[in-house]
Amino acid sequence: MGKVIVVTGTPGTGKTLLARKLAEKLNGIHIDLSELVLKEGLYTEYDVEVASFIIDEEAVIGRIKELASRYEIVVIDSHYGEIVPPDLVWKVIVLRTDPEELEKRLQKRGWWWEKIRENVEAEILSVCSQQALNVFGRDKVYEIDTTNKNPQQVLEEALEILQGKGEPGLKYDWLATKPIKKLSKYLA
Repeated sequence: MGKVIVVTGTPGTGKTLLARKLAEKLNGIHIDLSELVLKEGLYTEYDVEVASFIIDEEAVIGRIKELASRYEIVVIDSHYGEIVPPDLVWKVIVLRTDPEELEKRLQKRGWWWEKIRENVEAEILSVCSQQALNVFGRDKVYEIDTTNKNPQQVLEEALEILQGKGEPGLKYDWLATKPIKKLSKYLA
């Protein structure tokens, strides 16, 4: 089995760009999990309420296992990275972004307010980090703040993590570091 690196985080934090660059740098394969699900029909239905496909977890896990058996390095990017079987995972890199900056990035994508608010709220509450910690354990999960960093800086930080540098676990707590007045518009 190859080594699987999961790059996860709220939409808009830079997962796909980092995952592509990591795969290129490590001579591995990059898998955008959402793209793979759509391209290979690994879903059961489309949920109109949340404007999202419902993935076929068994089929997705099977495909991930197949890819991990064929390639030495597999870099998977997804905001639902916890679907990857823990025994395949070498490291999990959770990308974090300041909530106000994340709102701007999602606005540029043309997202409607409720979708922006839900995703920024998930960022504030560290949802992706908490899910990763619950599934993969503290020793495999690392956070990188992408706010005000260019892609090369984020790549360098990720490579340091893969070289054994950096502290695993939660590093960023927006509720503790930002005035609640600035965050309250995102919280339901």
